[in-house]
Amino acid sequence: MLNIGRIPIQGTLVMAPIAGYTDSPFRRLVREAGAGLVYTELVSSEALVRRNVKTMALMRHSPEERPLSVQLLGKDPGTLAWAAVAAVDAGADIVDLNLGCPAHKVVTHGSGAALLKSPELVKEIITEMRKSVAVPLTIKTRTGWDEGSKNLLRIVEIANECGIDAVAIHLRTKTQGFKKGIDMKSLTDAVRFSRIPVIGNGDIATPQDAKAMMETSGCAGVMIGRGALGVPWIFRLTGDYLQNGQLELPSLRKVRDTMLRHLELMVGLYGEAKGVRLFRKHLVHYSRGGPLSPLSGARYSSDFRAKAVIVDKHRDLVKLIERYFDFLMESRSCIE
Repeated sequence: MLNIGRIPIQGTLVMAPIAGYTDSPFRRLVREAGAGLVYTELVSSEALVRRNVKTMALMRHSPEERPLSVQLLGKDPGTLAWAAVAAVDAGADIVDLNLGCPAHKVVTHGSGAALLKSPELVKEIITEMRKSVAVPLTIKTRTGWDEGSKNLLRIVEIANECGIDAVAIHLRTKTQGFKKGIDMKSLTDAVRFSRIPVIGNGDIATPQDAKAMMETSGCAGVMIGRGALGVPWIFRLTGDYLQNGQLELPSLRKVRDTMLRHLELMVGLYGEAKGVRLFRKHLVHYSRGGPLSPLSGARYSSDFRAKAVIVDKHRDLVKLIERYFDFLMESRSCIE
């Protein structure tokens, strides 16, 4: 079991924060599917100070999602310390500092991965945040700004010295972005160097990927990001695989029910118009299948997506999903 400060995490699997995706409905789904810890989307500390309505809404959550980590973005120590308090007041069980976002609009303002260029500022920020809250404090970082300036061990050293409770490491530099290929050696070195739990992140698309990362590096846990989009059950599959080596994909019926539940949660939180619109991008991921989905190679999936992305009524989208899955289940039963 993974422990972050005084908070026990069920299992060793964590859902990464993803802007535009890890909202309350998705967090509920992955928690139900076996994720031990979930994160909010990036929360701007500056916007939080201004009590921006949209920013405050990012921290809305249900009891089923806890333990919940609120991930903060910023560069000013005082502002981030204040934002950490606001996050705890909003219900955060854990507060996380983002040191890894590579987005241009983020790094040009000196936040996210840009902070890796200034380790002493990182130390000042963490020190102020640590003084401001009693809940566990974590960081999510990268291996460095670029290949010529990898300073992961320095960041891990600061985290250990300044009271951070766990470090999650995306195994690429900022300049790599999300290009294929991760730096497993840096993770292994960080695990050996650190006295606090280290969580590995990057290119986890299958249970086998998670097992390989844990066995190679000895990391305390694995964070799954884009690999969970359209396949929230990846956490259950991975947990089963790590425990007993078994890997059983969900049935078409189970996938259909998961999609419909996801849609219901979205509409329940956002209302019909916005809920349907926001769910459609998840539907695209669901319909593309992949190695962990029975929809992999499904017939007429592109036609299904083309129709779904223009539907704006809840009832119509439910009917479209049900008709498509009825077709798939009937087709496969005929083949079998």
